[in-house]
Amino acid sequence: MIGVVILLVSCCDGMNLDVGAATYLTDWKLISSSNVKVDGSVISSASFDDSKWYNVSVPCTVMACLMQNDVYTEKLFFGENLKAVDQNQFLMSWWYRTHFQLNRQMANKKINILFQGINYRASVWLNGLLVASSKDVVGAFRYFELDISAFAVFSDTQLNYIAVEVIPPVNSVFNDTTTDLAITFVDWSPPPPDSSMGIWREVKLEVTGSVKIQYPMVETKLASLQLAHLTIIAEVVNTESHSSSITVSATIDKMDPIFYHLILEPFETRPVVFSNETYPSLNVKNPTLWWPWQMGPQNLHNLSMSVYYNGTGKESNGVMGTISDFLTTEFGMREATSDLTKDGYRFYSINGAPILIRGGGWSPDLFLRASPDWLEKHFIYMRDMNLNSVRLEGKMEGDTFFQLADKYGILVMPGWCCCDSWQHWPVWKEEQFTVSYYSMLSQAKRLRIYPSVFVFVYSSDELPPPNVEFNYLRALRDSLWPNPMLSAASDRTSTLTGPTGVKMSGPYSWEPPVYWLQDTSSYGGAYGFLTEGGPGQNPLPSESFNITFPPSDYWPINADWNWHCGAQHGNFGNLGRFTEALNARHGQSSGSEQFLEKSQVMAYEAHRAMFEGYGRNKYTSTGVIQWMLNNPFPEMIWHLYDYYFNPTATYFATKVSCEPIHIQYSYDDNTIWVVNSLYVPTPALTASIQLLSFNGAVVMQQTVPVKSIGADAGRSIFTLPYVDNLTSTYFLKLSLQDASKVVSNNFYWLSTSSDVLEWSKSNWFETPCKFYADFTLLNSLPTVQLQISATQTKQQTSVTLLNPSSNIAFFIHLRIINKSTGADIWPVLWDDNYISLVGGEKRTLTAHYNSQQDVDLVVSYWNQ
Repeated sequence: MIGVVILLVSCCDGMNLDVGAATYLTDWKLISSSNVKVDGSVISSASFDDSKWYNVSVPCTVMACLMQNDVYTEKLFFGENLKAVDQNQFLMSWWYRTHFQLNRQMANKKINILFQGINYRASVWLNGLLVASSKDVVGAFRYFELDISAFAVFSDTQLNYIAVEVIPPVNSVFNDTTTDLAITFVDWSPPPPDSSMGIWREVKLEVTGSVKIQYPMVETKLASLQLAHLTIIAEVVNTESHSSSITVSATIDKMDPIFYHLILEPFETRPVVFSNETYPSLNVKNPTLWWPWQMGPQNLHNLSMSVYYNGTGKESNGVMGTISDFLTTEFGMREATSDLTKDGYRFYSINGAPILIRGGGWSPDLFLRASPDWLEKHFIYMRDMNLNSVRLEGKMEGDTFFQLADKYGILVMPGWCCCDSWQHWPVWKEEQFTVSYYSMLSQAKRLRIYPSVFVFVYSSDELPPPNVEFNYLRALRDSLWPNPMLSAASDRTSTLTGPTGVKMSGPYSWEPPVYWLQDTSSYGGAYGFLTEGGPGQNPLPSESFNITFPPSDYWPINADWNWHCGAQHGNFGNLGRFTEALNARHGQSSGSEQFLEKSQVMAYEAHRAMFEGYGRNKYTSTGVIQWMLNNPFPEMIWHLYDYYFNPTATYFATKVSCEPIHIQYSYDDNTIWVVNSLYVPTPALTASIQLLSFNGAVVMQQTVPVKSIGADAGRSIFTLPYVDNLTSTYFLKLSLQDASKVVSNNFYWLSTSSDVLEWSKSNWFETPCKFYADFTLLNSLPTVQLQISATQTKQQTSVTLLNPSSNIAFFIHLRIINKSTGADIWPVLWDDNYISLVGGEKRTLTAHYNSQQDVDLVVSYWNQ
């Protein structure tokens, strides 16, 4: 976190802070302009009565503010309740108001107010005076820093009153005439009724002297892992109408401080650069580097910087004056680079080592609520699933998000959005070029300090025209952006920056497992860098479904289900394609519970195959971003875990397929592979391979010694032989063991009837199937009675499962519930889940969670 003194205070607390200090303004009032008949000069006056306004905690969009006041509740997400919100109330502006005190001793200091996110236009008033108009404060992703020193009251008894009128954006998805560069959820969900209008990011009151320092960065260039060349950069701002002599100091950890003397012209903003050529101490031997979690530790260092005001004048005499501003922050020594493979595929390296990007597409909450605890739950899940990356498409999260990414070693690829005004370039005018430039500049300056941020994707689906791309590149240049950048998330070639080397070729809908390895050159198969794609539809498990829909809508599939399948415009918005495949492969369902159980099976199979395909083929495959990681509200499509933090079957499919040492089956050629995602060679291993018939009988068994697999590599170890007279549905059990323990388990259900894709009918979101695999025999699996023993506390459950029969116990699902209410405990971290046990097999699994009450274990499985 940047800043020496950062306080979260009540808005009426008096402040007598030193330079370099800051306070977040959190306690505000809110009202619709339809309820106010006066302008900002009156609303921001001391005599104005706001006692009937809503009390709100900023940041919050208008909808989030109303939910804080129970005007609306979480029941909005139940069924189709969201449709009942009157959108007309958000067509007008809304007012935010607060107050704060500045003591007399602060009168000789500079007071700035920093808005880190207002959507979309705003006028800002202080003490009856207009500070900035809605012609100046425009853009959801811009930082607006306003010098309020001349408007402020410095008094031990009087307060300052600030009023902000927020005007909503006009930014329609797929309507190419809108031009407000705001926030949309594209086709991910129903749109928020308020169009995300409001003060949606933090508001910070800053105290400085005549010169301020901001936006620090430490750029790392590695000569080797034993020698890092550092460059320290920060921005200094002269707030005076005369030239200023200043000295900037910088200290890393316990190093001796280094100094830079310079003259700033009146009102000049300039980067200060401490180069390693000039300052030898910035050439660090044996540096402790920051790595993505699977590559190494997440070492962070402390940077402290101060700026001293030495007086007016045109010459710097090297004499340090009084401190004017200072900051502290954490940073990581990390170098991110990018190149193209011989086949033209984009790949990334961290500290000189290549990394296969495996991640998901991020979604914020539909009303942009993002507490630190809520955000951290997502990062815990990302790391537990063995993912190393997350992509932000047009959803620039706050600083806490990136601090958590640094902490957990998750790489972040931020960028702008598709399909809305951000890509309505033909109708852009001067305002859009201004807003896009300063949005890019604001985000690049503040994000460049985070080692987790390794690339910026400044367009999504389409290549921006040259004048738009030049505008972005100018902002990145002006920000001294130190990392790679991409002109688009799709396969495009720019006249300014060359080929992207990535693809956005889908799919976005369910595909059979064989898809990922059969497609080697045209679509979303396991080659190159897929910036977004995946098996699409992912119906909720029953325990989540039942708290999302009323019983009257459980069955059959209906419009209520569709409402929870993404936006109702475009190519999605229902489960039609998924249901067709599910019925063909698993048979018709008699109700929602059976449909949802079958859906978890088919979704697990599809997502595992995608991640396994990309893992097997590295570095012909260089990256895959599952579309999506999570949802903005409860959905039946595009997630690895659901809105409630229920770790669904796809969560564990991902966790297994991305595990550090992994044994897997190849659907295209029947080979068995071991994939090592560690950056050290594996020890010698032993693989156990079993083919089993529908009744659990072993029809082929092989033990394979596996010589050490190289660091970050994979190898085929066996090819399944042809076996006569297999049942139409049969099973493959794989396990991998080192000298003392099992390091990987994997279980497949296979069919003698293959899925056959109709490649000639492919489009950007799917390749349809001509024929489907047959798994209907699963509906006749013999009943199995598991033997279950468990030990439980309020934080941990350890359960041992034994299958005493000769049959398969298929798709075992473990849950932790509140003993008194029956409600599921989420989030929860299981070693594994949705597992299957062959006859005589025993496994012990452990779950970690946080419950304030006693819990129970629930075990369910396909054939109980």
